[in-house]
Formats: sequence, structure tokens, C-alpha cells
Amino acid sequence: MTPEFIPISSFNRKALLGFVLSILAVLALCAGFLPLPLTALICYPPGFVLSLAALILGLIALRETRTDGTNGRALALFAVWAGGITLLAMLCLVTVGVLLFPYISEFIQDGMK
Repeated sequence: MTPEFIPISSFNRKALLGFVLSILAVLALCAGFLPLPLTALICYPPGFVLSLAALILGLIALRETRTDGTNGRALALFAVWAGGITLLAMLCLVTVGVLLFPYISEFIQDGMK
């Protein structure tokens, strides 16, 4: 008796890649809060790119899972949500930083006197 061939369902690689990129984007956002000098300047630009890539890959993967029937819808949804929220959070933090820059630089100059 020969074993039956059971096909392995295909998995959407873009969903998995979007998931990994969204995790890295969240880590970059969190690393920007470390109490070390210049961590925000180092962590936010790559985090912005990672979250944007996760959002785009997640949206593409959602469309592909809907049309092709491949697995990975949950990972694609996570990539879209985490990428979008991380992107929005980084934009808000950068905006607040730019708006508060005159006050922060004045505070630093007063502290050095």
C-alpha cells in the first residue's frame, strides 16, 4: 500500500516578510526611547522604512491571499496593522520633536552654562 500524496498548502511569503519587517519596525520604534544619546536619530529612519515596507507588503499579501487562496492572512493583517500604527507613531514623534526643538535646544544651552 503506497501512502497518499498530501499536498502542502502554499504559504504567502510576502505575508511572512511583512510580518518580520513589522516586528523589526516595532523594535526600532521602541529602541528610539532608550535613554542613550541620538537613539531616535539612529532608530527612526530605518524604522520608518521598515514600517512602510511592512505596510505595503502586508497589503499586497492580503490581496494575494484573497485571490489565490494561499495561507498567511493573519500574518498579512498583523503586518498591515503593526506597520501602519508604527508608521503613524513615528510620524507623530518626529512632528513633536520638530515642534519642541527650539525649547529643547534652549534647555540644553541653559544646562551647559
